[in-house]
Amino acid sequence: MKIIPAIDLMDGQCVRLVKGNPANKKIYSNNPRNVAKRYREQGAELIHLIDLDAALNIGQNLKVIEEIISLPIKAQIGGGIRTLNSVKTFLERGAFRIILGSIAVKKPALLEEIIQSCGTKRIAVAIDERNNKVAIHGWKESSNLTYLNFARSLEDMGIETIIFTPINVDGTLKGPSIKKIRKLVSAVTISVIASGGIGSLTDLQILSGTGVDGVIVGTALYEEKFTFKEA
Repeated sequence: MKIIPAIDLMDGQCVRLVKGNPANKKIYSNNPRNVAKRYREQGAELIHLIDLDAALNIGQNLKVIEEIISLPIKAQIGGGIRTLNSVKTFLERGAFRIILGSIAVKKPALLEEIIQSCGTKRIAVAIDERNNKVAIHGWKESSNLTYLNFARSLEDMGIETIIFTPINVDGTLKGPSIKKIRKLVSAVTISVIASGGIGSLTDLQILSGTGVDGVIVGTALYEEKFTFKEA
């Protein structure tokens, strides 16, 4: 199970939100590149890099993202990536993997086009879940799709990696949604990366027994609940 540190960007800063709410924002660093560099030096093989401004359609953090990619370190990048051209641009600039969210729900034909053009190895789809439904547009809206049915449809389409975040635990440090994660892992045969709620090394130990291939950790590392090396 791979441990993947998260760097969420707003206004050029490293932030964490509680349950995806921008009103519950805490700033942890004004230098995201140094944060990524520190994770790399501690042994991180992959960074989870999300542009929250782009996801919320209120701005973008392209310069910061480019600075992090140039370290170099592998980065899976998401947040507000809504066109084939954007996907290609990030891949050309050195992104390891692109994470798609809302367009996978709203524009499945575009997702198919992206897969055909870029392949499936470097494309992941985020499933952000609230009350068993898939949330979209920076978690502000809920779709009519259940997260399990959506995951199955993505597998049928050829997607190889799902990033699963139960919104109601994200940023809370109160533990992951183990039951939902187990259901998802049982529903598909493709790679599942879990995110949300990690608050202790015990949480990671429990997750290691669920069958997930990776775990994204954000707030717990910033709040020094444990170090990356300990994880």
